[in-house]
Amino acid sequence: TPHGGSLHYSPKSPAGFVFLKLERFLSRATDGLIFESEFGQNAYRSKVGPPHCPEQVINNGLRPDEFERIEPDGNATEFLYIGELRALKGVDVLLEALCKVREHHNARATIVGAGPEADDFQILAEKLGIGDAVNFPGALPARSAFSLGHTLIVPSRAESFPYIVLEAIAAGMPLLATDVGGIPEIYGSDSRALLPPGDANALSDAMLQSLTQPGQHLEQSQRLHERAKERFSTSRMVDNVLSFYLACMAQTAGNPTQSGHLSAAE
Repeated sequence: TPHGGSLHYSPKSPAGFVFLKLERFLSRATDGLIFESEFGQNAYRSKVGPPHCPEQVINNGLRPDEFERIEPDGNATEFLYIGELRALKGVDVLLEALCKVREHHNARATIVGAGPEADDFQILAEKLGIGDAVNFPGALPARSAFSLGHTLIVPSRAESFPYIVLEAIAAGMPLLATDVGGIPEIYGSDSRALLPPGDANALSDAMLQSLTQPGQHLEQSQRLHERAKERFSTSRMVDNVLSFYLACMAQTAGNPTQSGHLSAAE
């Protein structure tokens, strides 16, 4: 299942050259490719090349208990971020947007996670004058962290098919996310609400709207929750994976020149 990681690299970069060459090499020993999103499938075709084996898009799924709603606690901040603390995830954009929001509303944010640029983001918050409005509690399990905020922000510059978006939707949490990777596939008809990546002005406008028109975001949250229950369950994911494995095994059995096993490109 090639996704994220190697497929985020540009073929022109030294690291991308190496990783994508490895993907091509591994594809020769692969009897089937599963992509977690159409975005991942298209990225593979563009950067690695057309597959020479069966392929199928099978979306990530969630367990039934993950669709239980979580309510914010009494000390929850208006906004919440959960993820790795690095520039690719757009944490700096969130901090800049929050600074703009605070010109109109005394909003706060909780930034959950760890990463190579954690110290840089805390310094940036202080530099922007919002250090006292931002909490950095460190890394926490997603469902434990959801109660720490009212609206989840996913300001990523790049993604594949992020579980955090699925988990937040399943938990009934309103969220603001960027139009990157496979996120539009999760949102479906609501994808028009997705934001341009790297745009602090657009994000701050959306954050202000979530504060002034919360009903609109709650309605969207309900639509996304119902869509996720229908399309992104572990039972559906497992059934599709097993069906694909059996089809690949049957094809390999009928063609003894193939390798006879399923390899993972990542």
